[in-house]
Amino acid sequence: MININAKFVAAELTPGLENGEYRIPDGSSVIDLIKHCEKQSGAAVPEKNYQFMYPMYNGKAIKLDSPLREDGTLHLCRVVMGG
Repeated sequence: MININAKFVAAELTPGLENGEYRIPDGSSVIDLIKHCEKQSGAAVPEKNYQFMYPMYNGKAIKLDSPLREDGTLHLCRVVMGG
């Protein structure tokens, strides 16, 4: 088990999820963490929102399916879009 300090920076993408410390199995993905947070909060994140999420783990960009293997901080930000 690992401890993840989750910070949902783009709250509009993760309605109802709360910032905080979460304990999840080693090797869980960012999506697994989101699902875990949904269960604890009773909220549901629309899957269409995943395409706009930009996860940063311990200060480095990762993918939603990347495994989390150590204690750390996850910032779930919004993809920067522009023209």
